[in-house]
Amino acid sequence: MGRTGSLVYLCYTPGEEASVHRTRALASITLSFLLIAVVVAQEKEPAEKPPADQVGGLRFIDVTEVTIVNVDVRVTDKSGEPIRGLTADDFEVFQDGKSQPIVNFAFYDETAAPAPLPTPTLLPAAPVREPAPVEKREASRQPNFVVLYVDNENILPFNRNRVINRVSEWVRSTLAPPDQMMVVSYQRSLKIPQPFTSDAEDVTAALRPLKRYTGGRSDVVSSRRQIEEFIQENAERESPDRALGQARAFAREQKNNLTFTVRAIQELINMMSGLPGSKSIIYISDGLPMSPGLEVFYEIQDRYRDPGAISESREFDATLMFRGLVTSASASGVTLYTIDARGLEADLGIEAENRVSRSTLSASIARTNYQDSLIYVAEQTGGFAIVNSNDVTRGLDRIASDLNVKYSLGYRLVPSGADRFHHVEVEVKGHPDAKLSYRQQFIEKTLPTEIGERVMTGLAFDLGDNPLAIELQSGQAAPASGDRWTLPVEIRIPISNLALIPDGNDLVGYVMAYYAARDDEGKQSDLQRAEHTLRVAAADYDAAKHQYYSFSASLLLEAGTYRVSV
Repeated sequence: MGRTGSLVYLCYTPGEEASVHRTRALASITLSFLLIAVVVAQEKEPAEKPPADQVGGLRFIDVTEVTIVNVDVRVTDKSGEPIRGLTADDFEVFQDGKSQPIVNFAFYDETAAPAPLPTPTLLPAAPVREPAPVEKREASRQPNFVVLYVDNENILPFNRNRVINRVSEWVRSTLAPPDQMMVVSYQRSLKIPQPFTSDAEDVTAALRPLKRYTGGRSDVVSSRRQIEEFIQENAERESPDRALGQARAFAREQKNNLTFTVRAIQELINMMSGLPGSKSIIYISDGLPMSPGLEVFYEIQDRYRDPGAISESREFDATLMFRGLVTSASASGVTLYTIDARGLEADLGIEAENRVSRSTLSASIARTNYQDSLIYVAEQTGGFAIVNSNDVTRGLDRIASDLNVKYSLGYRLVPSGADRFHHVEVEVKGHPDAKLSYRQQFIEKTLPTEIGERVMTGLAFDLGDNPLAIELQSGQAAPASGDRWTLPVEIRIPISNLALIPDGNDLVGYVMAYYAARDDEGKQSDLQRAEHTLRVAAADYDAAKHQYYSFSASLLLEAGTYRVSV
């Protein structure tokens, strides 16, 4: 059963004469199977066959009663090299602890010499019921969407520039159609210097200006150094109370900054949720604290011989924040690869910029505290972290291998009819030393959720085609309350492209419209939904099919320039 829909955009500035700056019509989900890293391509089981007397619209070709979850798995040996030559019999897949028979299997290897795309092997069905015949088709690889995310608020300039140089070289050697990359930077807010493109020179050109930004990590290092110097100078002659006060203030500020940092990553993940194909973020920073200020509390414990100092750090633990980030990435099908730009550092606590040495324990805690978060979010979303390396080239090459060399394992899912998380485990038999990388969670999504994600993604990215030939026009904005404007939007669909079915002497069809708006500063409206019914007298259809079915939506917006996605 096909899914029919379209996504259209316009840009509009309330308060000016109505004009469409850009109208680009795009497609919603029309494929039988939507393949991403861990994908639910859900086809609802129909109560009956589509009506044979359907008039107009995109035709139903067949009815399927199959829901397939495709899990992309990377299998590597001890040295990190991909293990090739495995078959479906070598794998076991478990969903929520229950073994699942593998019914679809394919191996993708685009690092080898060019060859025809692989054909998935359709394995015998589980003996629960006889499924409808499934056509055996060639696997057409969807693009890899890769975001290069430079966190300028959480990185030292020297470290950033060293990594950007290596990343630029890697982009030039790896980026080619159909894959696309985008450059994003975080500088107290999310910036997009370069939208998705397959042009490597455009990507590297967008990376160069990022080298000139000072960033916020220098201030963090300076603040921490001042506290450590205070601790060193006063530990022998006073109680730890004043030091603990400074440590609490430092940790509180760092957790507040971390909250905004994680929200920005989640915002990007939500923007990417409706993209087809494989979606990845390569996040570059000097690390994020799993527990803000933890190293300072350890310094107090070590210098003042105060075992209770560590208990003070529990208030600032950010583990739940990172779990939420993993949940968002899993729900949107986004894999995180993380790079610790600090490279190799000694844990002796002796740095040139410090007037006094830090305790060895504090220096070690500082390193692991900022790395643990990178390792956690990467591994939990199916990626990996590049840490303790001054040259990230090998790690970047491994990312390219991850994206292009993988096994696709498909199993049937019984739809629950609700948005629901599932846990996935994959094992390889006969290879005890093999390391598996895959997304360990996925969300089973209802059709309204999938369409909603598609619309919200359409606020940021151009997506596909427009099979329903929808047109979108804005009317004249009118002042509303305060500094807000009411913008009417008309949606027009050729009646011949809508599927109608007989109802007495009439033909009737239904349209569900989803729409949202986003301004040029990144503020988005809530997703709105409205249902419409089209009824045409059967005798008048020949004339009506050359006309449009139109309906209006009203958007309440502040003054500014907006992109509207419908």
